[in-house]
Amino acid sequence: MTNLVMIPAFGCDERLYADLAPLLPSNVLSSTLIADADDFAGCVEQVLAQAPQDFVVLGTSFGGRVALETALAAPDRVKGLVVIGSGPGPVADPRAGQRRVERLRAGEWEQVAAEMGEMIAHLDGPHGPAARDCFIEMCAAVGPDVMTRQAEALARRGDLWPRLKEIACPALMLWGVHDQFSPAADGLRMSAAIRNGRYVELAACGHFPTLEYPDETAAAIDHWMEDVGLSPTA
Repeated sequence: MTNLVMIPAFGCDERLYADLAPLLPSNVLSSTLIADADDFAGCVEQVLAQAPQDFVVLGTSFGGRVALETALAAPDRVKGLVVIGSGPGPVADPRAGQRRVERLRAGEWEQVAAEMGEMIAHLDGPHGPAARDCFIEMCAAVGPDVMTRQAEALARRGDLWPRLKEIACPALMLWGVHDQFSPAADGLRMSAAIRNGRYVELAACGHFPTLEYPDETAAAIDHWMEDVGLSPTA
């Protein structure tokens, strides 16, 4: 049995993976863990405290950064890494990141969620509007306190590009071509920087492949796991 720990994106909960989980192979035991510390070191501690001893870690966006940092922090426990729409670089505009934190602290979380929702999915895709609506609903359920702490962690993130060569476990970078938050080019570059990296791209897809194309996402993960020996038959 392979343990797969899935870490949702900013403002999201287990619904981000609700359509994906049933499509995974029966020998993959998946669980969702929400990381919500105000820095990524704290998020990694949360994951390692709750995850099985050996596991594959998957994360989307904010969760993808947590997954990446977890793989770097615990190479003895992380047997595989899946990063969806999350680059390893530092915050591009620290002022913008801090402004988001300030808006959340000021009670503007619904406006922040609505604005991000318009960019979160490829709205011209078959499931784009539904993915947007699901994101806004998840933000409402998660609430402003969690969103604020996650925004603080994002606003403080550093540069992990130089450390990607340290990752020895198999790694899958999964991106939507129309991702407006994290360029698909970063996923391709990451796959080249990690010694056992692989890149998969989904057409007509935005930032949330697990909501926009769950079947294709599951197929990509299944094929990768089988190919790199992470999907045992017993």
